[in-house]
Amino acid sequence: MTSNSFDWTSTRQLSPVQILLSFVIPSGIAYIGFHSVLPNLVQGGMPVLVAWPIVASAMLAVFAFTAVLLLKNEAAQLGISVAERMCLKRLPLKQWTKYIAVMIAGLMLAGAVSQMVGPFIQLTGIEIPAYMPFFLNPTIDPMNAGPETLSPGLALEGAVFILPLFALALLLNILAEELYFRAWLLPKMSRYGHLAWLTNGLLFALYHTFQLWLFPVILVGSLIWAYVIYSSKSIYPALAGHFVGNFIFSLLGLTMLVLA
Repeated sequence: MTSNSFDWTSTRQLSPVQILLSFVIPSGIAYIGFHSVLPNLVQGGMPVLVAWPIVASAMLAVFAFTAVLLLKNEAAQLGISVAERMCLKRLPLKQWTKYIAVMIAGLMLAGAVSQMVGPFIQLTGIEIPAYMPFFLNPTIDPMNAGPETLSPGLALEGAVFILPLFALALLLNILAEELYFRAWLLPKMSRYGHLAWLTNGLLFALYHTFQLWLFPVILVGSLIWAYVIYSSKSIYPALAGHFVGNFIFSLLGLTMLVLA
Protein backbone atom coordinates (compact mmCIF):
# COMPACT_ATOMS: atom_id res chain seq x y z
CA MET A 1 0.00 0.00 0.00
CA THR A 2 1.02 3.59 -0.38
CA SER A 3 0.36 6.73 1.66
CA ASN A 4 -0.40 8.45 -1.68
CA SER A 5 0.40 12.10 -2.23
CA PHE A 6 -1.56 12.30 -5.49
CA ASP A 7 -3.46 15.59 -5.71
CA TRP A 8 -6.53 14.97 -7.86
CA THR A 9 -6.58 18.56 -9.10
CA SER A 10 -3.09 18.10 -10.59
CA THR A 11 -4.36 15.75 -13.29
CA ARG A 12 -5.74 17.12 -16.54
CA GLN A 13 -9.45 17.72 -16.07
CA LEU A 14 -11.90 16.54 -18.71
CA SER A 15 -14.58 18.62 -20.39
CA PRO A 16 -18.23 17.47 -20.22
CA VAL A 17 -17.98 16.12 -23.79
CA GLN A 18 -14.79 14.21 -22.98
CA ILE A 19 -16.39 12.76 -19.85
CA LEU A 20 -19.42 11.63 -21.82
CA LEU A 21 -17.27 10.02 -24.50
CA SER A 22 -15.22 8.26 -21.82
CA PHE A 23 -18.37 6.39 -20.82
CA VAL A 24 -20.08 6.10 -24.22
CA ILE A 25 -17.15 4.41 -26.01
CA PRO A 26 -16.74 1.47 -23.59
CA SER A 27 -20.53 1.24 -23.29
CA GLY A 28 -20.81 0.88 -27.07
CA ILE A 29 -18.11 -1.79 -27.12
CA ALA A 30 -19.83 -3.71 -24.32
CA TYR A 31 -23.20 -3.44 -26.06
CA ILE A 32 -21.79 -4.90 -29.26
CA GLY A 33 -20.10 -7.68 -27.32
CA PHE A 34 -23.14 -8.71 -25.33
CA HIS A 35 -25.81 -8.09 -27.97
CA SER A 36 -24.01 -9.11 -31.15
CA VAL A 37 -21.06 -11.40 -30.41
CA LEU A 38 -22.71 -13.22 -27.48
CA PRO A 39 -25.99 -14.12 -29.26
CA ASN A 40 -24.04 -15.26 -32.33
CA LEU A 41 -21.98 -17.63 -30.19
CA VAL A 42 -25.09 -18.94 -28.43
CA GLN A 43 -26.95 -19.41 -31.70
CA GLY A 44 -23.91 -21.26 -32.99
CA GLY A 45 -24.31 -23.84 -30.23
CA MET A 46 -22.08 -22.52 -27.43
CA PRO A 47 -23.81 -22.74 -24.03
CA VAL A 48 -24.69 -19.37 -22.49
CA LEU A 49 -22.66 -20.08 -19.34
CA VAL A 50 -19.59 -20.68 -21.48
CA ALA A 51 -20.08 -17.91 -24.02
CA TRP A 52 -20.88 -15.14 -21.53
CA PRO A 53 -17.65 -15.30 -19.43
CA ILE A 54 -15.55 -15.64 -22.61
CA VAL A 55 -17.09 -12.54 -24.19
CA ALA A 56 -16.99 -10.62 -20.90
CA SER A 57 -13.35 -11.54 -20.21
CA ALA A 58 -12.20 -10.52 -23.70
CA MET A 59 -13.75 -7.05 -23.42
CA LEU A 60 -12.87 -6.48 -19.78
CA ALA A 61 -9.24 -7.45 -20.39
CA VAL A 62 -9.05 -4.70 -23.03
CA PHE A 63 -10.67 -2.18 -20.66
CA ALA A 64 -8.34 -3.11 -17.78
CA PHE A 65 -5.23 -3.03 -19.99
CA THR A 66 -6.26 0.37 -21.38
CA ALA A 67 -6.79 1.71 -17.86
CA VAL A 68 -3.35 0.54 -16.74
CA LEU A 69 -1.71 2.22 -19.74
CA LEU A 70 -3.58 5.48 -19.12
CA LEU A 71 -2.72 5.46 -15.42
CA LYS A 72 0.92 4.55 -16.05
CA ASN A 73 1.30 7.30 -18.64
CA GLU A 74 -0.26 9.94 -16.42
CA ALA A 75 1.79 8.85 -13.42
CA ALA A 76 4.93 9.52 -15.46
CA GLN A 77 3.63 12.93 -16.51
CA LEU A 78 2.84 13.89 -12.90
CA GLY A 79 6.06 12.47 -11.50
CA ILE A 80 4.31 10.11 -9.09
CA SER A 81 4.22 6.34 -8.75
CA VAL A 82 1.72 4.23 -10.67
CA ALA A 83 0.27 3.04 -7.35
CA GLU A 84 -0.36 6.66 -6.33
CA ARG A 85 -2.08 7.44 -9.63
CA MET A 86 -4.17 4.29 -9.23
CA CYS A 87 -5.53 5.88 -6.04
CA LEU A 88 -4.15 3.05 -3.92
CA LYS A 89 -4.15 5.26 -0.87
CA ARG A 90 -3.72 3.74 2.58
CA LEU A 91 -6.60 4.52 4.94
CA PRO A 92 -6.68 4.52 8.75
CA LEU A 93 -8.97 2.08 10.56
CA LYS A 94 -11.44 4.84 11.46
CA GLN A 95 -12.01 5.66 7.78
CA TRP A 96 -12.26 1.98 6.89
CA THR A 97 -15.00 1.61 9.49
CA LYS A 98 -16.85 4.61 8.07
CA TYR A 99 -16.72 3.47 4.46
CA ILE A 100 -17.56 -0.13 5.27
CA ALA A 101 -20.67 1.16 7.04
CA VAL A 102 -21.54 3.29 4.01
CA MET A 103 -21.12 0.32 1.66
CA ILE A 104 -23.18 -2.00 3.85
CA ALA A 105 -25.94 0.60 3.94
CA GLY A 106 -25.65 0.89 0.16
CA LEU A 107 -25.96 -2.88 -0.29
CA MET A 108 -29.05 -2.90 1.91
CA LEU A 109 -30.53 -0.05 -0.13
CA ALA A 110 -29.71 -1.88 -3.36
CA GLY A 111 -31.49 -4.94 -1.98
CA ALA A 112 -34.57 -2.85 -1.27
CA VAL A 113 -34.41 -1.16 -4.68
CA SER A 114 -34.20 -4.57 -6.38
CA GLN A 115 -37.93 -4.87 -5.72
CA MET A 116 -38.38 -2.04 -8.22
CA VAL A 117 -36.72 -3.92 -11.09
CA GLY A 118 -39.91 -5.77 -12.05
CA PRO A 119 -42.05 -2.61 -12.21
CA PHE A 120 -39.19 -0.81 -13.99
CA ILE A 121 -39.12 -3.50 -16.69
CA GLN A 122 -42.90 -3.32 -17.11
CA LEU A 123 -42.86 0.48 -17.21
CA THR A 124 -40.07 0.76 -19.78
CA GLY A 125 -41.00 -2.30 -21.82
CA ILE A 126 -37.40 -3.51 -21.79
CA GLU A 127 -37.08 -7.15 -22.80
CA ILE A 128 -34.45 -9.43 -21.30
CA PRO A 129 -32.75 -11.37 -24.13
CA ALA A 130 -32.87 -15.15 -23.89
CA TYR A 131 -29.10 -15.31 -24.49
CA MET A 132 -28.34 -13.56 -21.21
CA PRO A 133 -27.25 -15.81 -18.28
CA PHE A 134 -29.78 -16.52 -15.55
CA PHE A 135 -28.02 -14.39 -12.91
CA LEU A 136 -28.68 -11.27 -15.02
CA ASN A 137 -32.36 -12.12 -15.37
CA PRO A 138 -34.29 -11.01 -12.25
CA THR A 139 -37.36 -12.96 -13.39
CA ILE A 140 -35.52 -16.26 -12.82
CA ASP A 141 -35.31 -17.72 -9.31
CA PRO A 142 -32.14 -19.89 -9.28
CA MET A 143 -33.41 -21.91 -6.32
CA ASN A 144 -36.62 -22.95 -8.06
CA ALA A 145 -35.83 -22.83 -11.78
CA GLY A 146 -35.22 -26.00 -13.77
CA PRO A 147 -31.78 -27.01 -15.13
CA GLU A 148 -32.62 -26.01 -18.73
CA THR A 149 -33.71 -22.54 -17.58
CA LEU A 150 -30.52 -21.99 -15.61
CA SER A 151 -28.14 -23.38 -18.20
CA PRO A 152 -29.53 -24.00 -21.70
CA GLY A 153 -27.42 -26.48 -23.60
CA LEU A 154 -25.19 -27.41 -20.69
CA ALA A 155 -25.74 -29.66 -17.68
CA LEU A 156 -24.86 -27.24 -14.88
CA GLU A 157 -24.43 -29.90 -12.23
CA GLY A 158 -20.82 -31.05 -12.29
CA ALA A 159 -19.71 -28.47 -14.88
CA VAL A 160 -16.71 -27.44 -12.77
CA PHE A 161 -14.83 -26.13 -15.81
CA ILE A 162 -17.04 -23.02 -15.96
CA LEU A 163 -15.91 -21.86 -12.50
CA PRO A 164 -12.43 -20.63 -13.61
CA LEU A 165 -14.08 -18.97 -16.62
CA PHE A 166 -16.36 -16.99 -14.33
CA ALA A 167 -13.60 -16.33 -11.80
CA LEU A 168 -11.52 -14.70 -14.54
CA ALA A 169 -14.45 -12.64 -15.83
CA LEU A 170 -15.37 -11.45 -12.34
CA LEU A 171 -11.80 -10.47 -11.46
CA LEU A 172 -11.35 -8.59 -14.73
CA ASN A 173 -14.67 -6.86 -14.10
CA ILE A 174 -13.41 -5.54 -10.77
CA LEU A 175 -10.08 -4.38 -12.24
CA ALA A 176 -11.64 -2.75 -15.31
CA GLU A 177 -14.35 -0.91 -13.42
CA GLU A 178 -12.24 0.30 -10.50
CA LEU A 179 -9.14 1.23 -12.50
CA TYR A 180 -10.83 2.84 -15.50
CA PHE A 181 -14.13 4.33 -14.33
CA ARG A 182 -13.04 5.24 -10.83
CA ALA A 183 -9.23 5.46 -10.42
CA TRP A 184 -8.56 7.03 -13.83
CA LEU A 185 -11.78 8.85 -14.67
CA LEU A 186 -13.14 10.16 -11.36
CA PRO A 187 -10.07 12.29 -10.45
CA LYS A 188 -10.25 13.85 -13.92
CA MET A 189 -13.76 15.05 -13.05
CA SER A 190 -12.82 16.48 -9.63
CA ARG A 191 -13.05 20.14 -10.68
CA TYR A 192 -16.83 19.72 -10.65
CA GLY A 193 -16.82 19.10 -6.89
CA HIS A 194 -19.51 16.79 -5.50
CA LEU A 195 -21.15 16.83 -8.92
CA ALA A 196 -18.17 14.68 -10.00
CA TRP A 197 -19.15 11.57 -8.06
CA LEU A 198 -22.84 12.06 -8.76
CA THR A 199 -22.16 12.31 -12.51
CA ASN A 200 -19.68 9.45 -12.41
CA GLY A 201 -22.20 7.22 -10.63
CA LEU A 202 -25.04 8.08 -13.02
CA LEU A 203 -22.97 7.67 -16.18
CA PHE A 204 -21.45 4.43 -14.90
CA ALA A 205 -24.97 3.07 -14.36
CA LEU A 206 -25.90 4.15 -17.89
CA TYR A 207 -22.70 2.52 -19.18
CA HIS A 208 -24.56 -0.74 -18.50
CA THR A 209 -26.84 -0.24 -21.52
CA PHE A 210 -26.25 -3.92 -22.27
CA GLN A 211 -28.31 -4.80 -19.16
CA LEU A 212 -30.42 -1.69 -18.73
CA TRP A 213 -33.26 -3.65 -17.10
CA LEU A 214 -31.13 -3.71 -13.91
CA PHE A 215 -30.67 0.09 -13.93
CA PRO A 216 -32.36 0.83 -10.54
CA VAL A 217 -30.05 -1.53 -8.65
CA ILE A 218 -26.93 -0.65 -10.64
CA LEU A 219 -27.52 3.07 -10.05
CA VAL A 220 -27.51 2.64 -6.26
CA GLY A 221 -24.27 0.67 -6.31
CA SER A 222 -22.65 3.05 -8.79
CA LEU A 223 -23.38 6.10 -6.65
CA ILE A 224 -22.15 4.37 -3.49
CA TRP A 225 -18.82 3.32 -5.02
CA ALA A 226 -18.29 6.74 -6.63
CA TYR A 227 -19.03 8.55 -3.35
CA VAL A 228 -16.71 6.32 -1.32
CA ILE A 229 -13.80 6.79 -3.73
CA TYR A 230 -14.39 10.52 -4.14
CA SER A 231 -14.58 10.99 -0.37
CA SER A 232 -11.65 8.75 0.58
CA LYS A 233 -9.48 9.44 -2.52
CA SER A 234 -8.76 5.70 -2.43
CA ILE A 235 -10.08 2.75 -4.41
CA TYR A 236 -9.26 0.26 -1.64
CA PRO A 237 -12.74 0.32 -0.01
CA ALA A 238 -14.48 -0.09 -3.36
CA LEU A 239 -12.07 -2.85 -4.37
CA ALA A 240 -12.84 -4.69 -1.14
CA GLY A 241 -16.60 -4.20 -1.45
CA HIS A 242 -16.56 -5.12 -5.13
CA PHE A 243 -14.50 -8.23 -4.41
CA VAL A 244 -16.82 -9.46 -1.66
CA GLY A 245 -20.10 -8.56 -3.36
CA ASN A 246 -19.32 -9.31 -7.01
CA PHE A 247 -16.68 -12.02 -6.75
CA ILE A 248 -16.99 -14.10 -3.61
CA PHE A 249 -20.79 -14.15 -3.36
CA SER A 250 -21.33 -14.60 -7.11
CA LEU A 251 -18.75 -17.35 -7.45
CA LEU A 252 -19.94 -19.04 -4.26
CA GLY A 253 -23.53 -19.09 -5.54
CA LEU A 254 -22.48 -20.54 -8.88
CA THR A 255 -20.28 -23.12 -7.15
CA MET A 256 -23.20 -24.29 -5.04
CA LEU A 257 -25.27 -24.85 -8.20
CA VAL A 258 -22.43 -26.68 -9.96
CA LEU A 259 -21.70 -28.96 -7.00
CA ALA A 260 -25.34 -29.53 -6.00
